[in-house]
Amino acid sequence: MSNPLKILSTKVLSPIQKNRMIELGARYTERNFIETEAIPFTYSEANHTLLFSSQNAVQSVFSKTDFELLLKNKKCYCVGEKTKAALEEKGLKVAHFEENASNLTDFIVKNAKNEAFLFFCGKERRPDLEAQMRLHKIKLDAVEVYQTILKPKAIGAFDIVLFYSPSGVRSFLQDNNLKQTVCICIGPTTAEALPVSKRQIIIATSPTIEHMIYQTKKQLPS
Repeated sequence: MSNPLKILSTKVLSPIQKNRMIELGARYTERNFIETEAIPFTYSEANHTLLFSSQNAVQSVFSKTDFELLLKNKKCYCVGEKTKAALEEKGLKVAHFEENASNLTDFIVKNAKNEAFLFFCGKERRPDLEAQMRLHKIKLDAVEVYQTILKPKAIGAFDIVLFYSPSGVRSFLQDNNLKQTVCICIGPTTAEALPVSKRQIIIATSPTIEHMIYQTKKQLPS
């Protein structure tokens, strides 16, 4: 019998998700290659529509205990279904969400270009959304509410590695390589962070961990 494939998740999964990976029958390892931490920020109570880039942005904003009351009746847009769920858990009503920043920007340009936005985001982020908003003369103020800290570690060779963000890719590659490795990415932005020469890249059909597990299962021998 051949040895089971070795799978690495560059993010620690929930217990249910971890069990699903273990049930695939491969040798499964997980480790957080990045961490995020809230940073001090100021907030203007102007009449802006709120825009959240991620669950990390939601958690960082609401780490300030007075913010639930300040933001309660504000209109919100966000990136990602889980970001939407996190906002609704805090009592905010999400007017619209998209699964990636590009689609959300397209929606705003077509449907909300006369609104002014307050964009809660991380210090390390792609410039695309803000560039498109400037191009279409849409008012947007970015408020950096968290930072990403790389946690690199040499961890050995794996047959399949799961990546969840460009920062996770950068952290992993500091002390590891991807020779003969299949890379499963949560979205195209994460895939773009991989080396140009890397050809074995699979992008989840939807940017969720559940779809990444599904893509992982497809790579295993039946």
